[in-house]
Amino acid sequence: MSNTPLMELNEEFRRLYIAGSDLAARDYRLKRLLPVLQQMGQRAPVFMKLSEGVAELIEPAANNPETDSAKRLQDVNLLLQSILRTQGKGAAEGKTAPLVTNPMPLRTFLSYRKLSAVRTALTTRGGGRYEIIYEAYQSGYFQDLRLVPLAIQALSDPYTEIADLAMDRILPAYGPAIVPHLLDSFHAEGGRLEARKLTVVAKCGGKEVLTAVYEAAVSGSDEVRTTAIHLLAGHKEYEEALLDWSRDKKKGIREAAYAALAESGWESAVERLYEASQRKDSELVNPSLSRCQSPLLTRMLAQDFAKLLKSQQEIPPLSDKQKTTDNAAQIKRYLWSLHLKESPELEALYLEVLRRYEWYMFKLDWSYLANEAIRYVSRTGTAEGRRLVEEALELDFARSANTVHFTCEIFVKAQPILSPQRLYEVYANVLEQGTGASALSGSKKNCKRLLGTIEGLVVSRTYKRLAQDWARGEEVYVYDVEMPSPESIAASWDSRWLDHFILLDHLALVSAFARPGHEGAISFLLDRLKNSPEFRNRFANLVVIGLVRAGIPEHDLHEALVSAMEDERNTECHEIELFLFGQLCCLPARYAERIRAVLPKFKGRAEEQLTSILNSQN
Repeated sequence: MSNTPLMELNEEFRRLYIAGSDLAARDYRLKRLLPVLQQMGQRAPVFMKLSEGVAELIEPAANNPETDSAKRLQDVNLLLQSILRTQGKGAAEGKTAPLVTNPMPLRTFLSYRKLSAVRTALTTRGGGRYEIIYEAYQSGYFQDLRLVPLAIQALSDPYTEIADLAMDRILPAYGPAIVPHLLDSFHAEGGRLEARKLTVVAKCGGKEVLTAVYEAAVSGSDEVRTTAIHLLAGHKEYEEALLDWSRDKKKGIREAAYAALAESGWESAVERLYEASQRKDSELVNPSLSRCQSPLLTRMLAQDFAKLLKSQQEIPPLSDKQKTTDNAAQIKRYLWSLHLKESPELEALYLEVLRRYEWYMFKLDWSYLANEAIRYVSRTGTAEGRRLVEEALELDFARSANTVHFTCEIFVKAQPILSPQRLYEVYANVLEQGTGASALSGSKKNCKRLLGTIEGLVVSRTYKRLAQDWARGEEVYVYDVEMPSPESIAASWDSRWLDHFILLDHLALVSAFARPGHEGAISFLLDRLKNSPEFRNRFANLVVIGLVRAGIPEHDLHEALVSAMEDERNTECHEIELFLFGQLCCLPARYAERIRAVLPKFKGRAEEQLTSILNSQN
């Protein structure tokens, strides 16, 4: 017998308990159920009694007016609940089995305030969440058991950086204990989320999970398969499978197999990669050729590269343009696959290129080949190689004098190779001609380009996330200027550059090249600080870097800094740059009153920085 009518009647009674028993009279819902209940009453007296009670609720008996609707509803509902209790089942269906658990050796230690902030970042959308999650990871918050499900859920976060953080750092920190939890929800036919799960499983599970990874590589979706194939790299027992996948019909599967073979480095892998490079997959396999560090593969590719160059030498440059173009494309692939690798065959090849440098560089216009030869031979350090490189650079100087190429690319190429004295002798004339020249002249433009090139080599400007004492040890983004050490500058650059930079009023380069004992540099920098004392611009920080590198006495430096702070132009500074702040922190306690007097002129972070200096002096 179906219990559906009884359950529907139970729902109607619940409604009447809320709405009021008076509404039961002539209720159309109860009227609809009454015929079914009367039909059930023909089978058992208890159902007949129930149907009579419902009928009395709908149409109260005329001979029983004193019975109110609430009492009638209560009586009928009591009967209904008794019937439902006897009709229901209390035993669980199916067979019993041991309860399988995957315990995590973690505890719950976070306060709700800290837990809530991380939970919100992991379960909502919007900006600023990555920083909260990363700081929580750095602080060890994810070792709280309550964050484990959310850490797994973060693999599907739409913000890629958060998903990658969970895959690369947060989940692997749990170790092998996280593997069963990921495998329980893993579906090989899924997409990127499942690929990320598999990556964590392989990283944490070791050899015990290789079978699961292999199964995913066989039967998963394309994205899961490519990930799984990558994860099987280096495992000898899957060598044949990787070789088979490198011949798969799908391009993505072949590419993943090539990458795995390149990381494996087996002899069979090298042979397969070389075979693919000679056929239709030559471009597809090239990134894997570049990653493979096998000396055997390097030797094989270098030999083929040499044959290609020799065949090109037999073609006059203008006789077969199509052949030359095809060879150029192949040469670029060889350069990519052999970049940063070394072998005797490669050295011989590049030495031959340098012997014919003018032909390759200027007639064929294969600068990429000629420049790679210079880079390679410069690393090997043989006497013949150094001579050939210097001769090649002299050809560049002669061909491109007073051009943009001369003051930019060729200078960058020559600086680490030529002696500091020779480099200065080649380029000093550019600076001399630019000194005093009109702003629109070619000499001035060449001079500015050269200064910009040199600055790019010795001055680096970046934003960094660093822990700061003035911020109570918290990490904040700060603007930072980095330069090679004074010792490195002295070893790599001619000392005569500095005088030119002073004459040309180039602050950044004067600061970088300043050296002890050079009074002209100290005088120049002190004048710049006096004329531009504002800490809100980038000049003050560069000036202080230069003064320290020039070896100015501490007393003079401290007095110059405090005088700059007191200058009426030094207002509206919201942040003091890193190096400058470090020097302010070294101010003696006797300057505390002068710092306190200028504090109201500084805003935001700058005010916090100066306040921390004052607190440290107390």
